[in-house]
Amino acid sequence: MITASFRHIAGIGPLRERQLWFSGVRSWAELPQTGEVLSPRLDGKLREGVATSVRKLAEGDLDFFARALPQTEHWRLLPQVIEDAAFLDIEAAGEKVTVAGVLDRDGLASFREDLPGFRERSRGWRALVTFNGTAFDLPILRRVLPLWEPPAVHVDLCHVYRRLRQKGGLKEVEANAGFFRPPHLAVLSGADDPAALRRLVEYNLYDVFHLRPLAELGYNRLLQRSRMPASELPVTDRGALLYDVSRAVAAACQAARSEAMGGASEARKSRS
Repeated sequence: MITASFRHIAGIGPLRERQLWFSGVRSWAELPQTGEVLSPRLDGKLREGVATSVRKLAEGDLDFFARALPQTEHWRLLPQVIEDAAFLDIEAAGEKVTVAGVLDRDGLASFREDLPGFRERSRGWRALVTFNGTAFDLPILRRVLPLWEPPAVHVDLCHVYRRLRQKGGLKEVEANAGFFRPPHLAVLSGADDPAALRRLVEYNLYDVFHLRPLAELGYNRLLQRSRMPASELPVTDRGALLYDVSRAVAAACQAARSEAMGGASEARKSRS
């Protein structure tokens, strides 16, 4: 789909991009090599930008497009990155992360407090997909993990759904999409008592696994809204992920019990 995008090229804004589409230049490959396309002033930049774009895409350099596009336009990169993206959500109390949930190529996972293993897992990510991660999740994670470098591509679904004129937070967007969660998770917030570990982890992972189908739905709706000449994404079946949520919750709780038992054992040793 990125091959239908021209916004990352200097001098091409939304109106010029639409002008290209409506004149028959619906992708980089359809750009005429001779003759006037937009204007004598812009055509040289346009052809040079398309040539660079073709080369960067062939090299797999998606960071080039992430840097050149406004952050609110990173949704355009979803078809290129979705299989190697991390769908991420954190729960925090103040500046402290209580739980971080991730859905990536390796499945669902939950990380607690000091986030052991998080940085290693993130090395395979080519993009992040969050809801309001620009304002909330990423600033906190950067403070907690100052050496962590997030991927350059970041699709913030809060921006996507604001453009689609949907108000409210993630739970309201979920409800509008027909996505629901068990009643015992309906009113929990990330500031609730983190000692209720199982409930907090389950709440967080429901946030996480809803991000993928919401990203796909949002992408498809923005295609329709912008009239961009590109194919829609298939929407992930939520039912296929529910079993993984149960497994991830059980694994996180088992890890917490093991950690608690280890801490108790160390405390007994120190007293003896």
